[in-house]
Amino acid sequence: MKPRKQLIDAATADGSIDRMNSLLSAAHILNCEANSLVEKAVDLMSAKGLLLGNLKRLHNNFVKSADLYFLEFSSLVETEKSKMDMFRDMDDISERQDGHQSSDRVRGQSG
Repeated sequence: MKPRKQLIDAATADGSIDRMNSLLSAAHILNCEANSLVEKAVDLMSAKGLLLGNLKRLHNNFVKSADLYFLEFSSLVETEKSKMDMFRDMDDISERQDGHQSSDRVRGQSG
């Protein structure tokens, strides 16, 4: 279902569309990072035989939901420039996270 053109025009005119795009973009990047962290944890739990029972079932449900979310969100990113901007932003966040983890290890914390 698509909103009426007049609603889109009004939201564009007052800057709401730009703000919405910024918020959704940031949320999507955070969801991508969170999904990556969850998958790393699940890989470790699986390797150690700890992904069992209800946790395994809930994780499988999460994966299905995440797949649907990412599929739907990808349909909203229409231009090649937008896609590349998103991937660049994700790389920037990953690089910052990697730098933070290195700093934690130096201080004796696990990352």
